Amino acid sequence: MKFFTKKFILIYCVAFLLSCSSLYFGIKDLPDFDPELQSDKLGQIVKPYEDGLRTNNKNGEYEWWYFDANLDDGSVIVAYFWKIKNLKNFYYIGVNYNKPNGEEYKKIKFFNSKNVFISKDSCFVEFGNNVFSGNLKEYKIRIDKNDFDGFGFDLNLVSKTQSYRPQDGIISAQDDYFAWLAAVPNGKVEGNLEFKNQTKKINGDGYHDHNWGNVPLQKLFDDWIWFRGKAGPYTVIGFELNTISKRGGYSIPGIYIGDSTGTVYENFGQNGIFTSKENLISNLYDKNNETLFSKLKILTKDNFYLEIEGQDVIENLSLFDVVKIPFFKQIMQFSKVDPYYTRFKSKVKLKLSDGTEIDGNGVLEIMDLK
Repeated sequence: MKFFTKKFILIYCVAFLLSCSSLYFGIKDLPDFDPELQSDKLGQIVKPYEDGLRTNNKNGEYEWWYFDANLDDGSVIVAYFWKIKNLKNFYYIGVNYNKPNGEEYKKIKFFNSKNVFISKDSCFVEFGNNVFSGNLKEYKIRIDKNDFDGFGFDLNLVSKTQSYRPQDGIISAQDDYFAWLAAVPNGKVEGNLEFKNQTKKINGDGYHDHNWGNVPLQKLFDDWIWFRGKAGPYTVIGFELNTISKRGGYSIPGIYIGDSTGTVYENFGQNGIFTSKENLISNLYDKNNETLFSKLKILTKDNFYLEIEGQDVIENLSLFDVVKIPFFKQIMQFSKVDPYYTRFKSKVKLKLSDGTEIDGNGVLEIMDLK
């Protein structure tokens, strides 16, 4: 899901525009989420088709392929290729570039369907001259500088560990679902980046996941906190998702630890995973916003432990500010909804079951959907 990031901000706002009344003024008769009845049929081995097109072009479906990298110079780059079906198909790419000195570039660009190709057999996503392609082991990601004001990159992402999904990667409530595949939980990044007419070689650690679904996320979740990073030789993912009360009000925690040999440990759902949160966020959100925290602790029944702490803020967005429609934010104040997305550079402490402790770093995100 990573289970995610800013990568779906636009679909969230489109959903507001298309179905505000049902989202905010009474959701009735929604099927409940049952953590004991989630799909588990595919087996542990992820196949290349799982990173290809998974939706069926039905109204309300969406899908995206996401990439981020922590570069050796301290910069962070992000790219996400989106497909949305709401009355018609929408296609867009979003990019972010954050430098250690605080300089930032970001843009979202839409594409005409005649310039888009997406394969069902494996990950091959082409929007104009922008490409996201790979086979779970190796990927090529190209952002065309002509589409992004002179910013672009051409890089290779080589996986250091096997692809991962908890069970089948699907969170469902009858016919409503959201799915996530960590195609590359951690990989080596090499390539070239161009910005402000200067080209340089880049190296670092990268991450790629793939998400798709058929229901707006705010109809499933109140919020989530999500981390991905590394500690020594280990790839680490930790999260907690909280479903809305009309879906049962469940907390869905998860943990994944992997290395070059494969999965070291993973656990998902109400299966002996215990979480706690600290560091109340008091200086980023409106005063009426829900209580959110920037530190997550995860302990499992098998004595694996994660302690994740957000530090420097990479991005903090009121999702309504993204919508360039006059008075949109003022109108939505009547809904009593105030959604935010925040991403932090973060540190992590990993404790293995044998007592070994390893420090590391990564990216923490917080999504508040209400």
